[in-house]
Amino acid sequence: MRRILLSLLLTGLTALLITCGKPDNTALGYWDNAVTLFNQADYAGAVKQYEEIIRFFPADSLTVPAMFAMADLYKNNLNDTKKAISIYKKIVSNYEDSERVPNAYFMIGYVYANDVKDFEKAEKYYKSFIEKYPNNILAPSTEWELNNLGKSLDEIPELQIITEDKQSTE
Repeated sequence: MRRILLSLLLTGLTALLITCGKPDNTALGYWDNAVTLFNQADYAGAVKQYEEIIRFFPADSLTVPAMFAMADLYKNNLNDTKKAISIYKKIVSNYEDSERVPNAYFMIGYVYANDVKDFEKAEKYYKSFIEKYPNNILAPSTEWELNNLGKSLDEIPELQIITEDKQSTE
């Protein structure tokens, strides 16, 4: 009897030690791990945690935000705009009922315009955005982007005023 109790106790302690070192295997657990890794500048590690959310919890409320976070990491921290665009496109195609689809659509155009400098593709996505989401809060920004597509900052009148004001205060 004593051996059985000792064996159960050791098994329980072993299981406890194994699970204590593992992340919380919920969408929120992976999200928290991703945020921690991001704050430690481990961007590839953060992406892996977001990928786990998508893989194991495709219908969870954190899935689309995880995809946006991944796209943002690829665009801003890992310098992979192709991957960022690919993720935004997956949001549009795989989560069409999400309220964040218009944001993904806008971001596809934005990355093409401002990072890739493929103005033809940017224009295509911006025009499609306006056609599909004319009343969306991003519609005025999309119109502005379209009107200024391919222009340098010096060629945009609204920004020239800001630059002039800044220079006059210096």
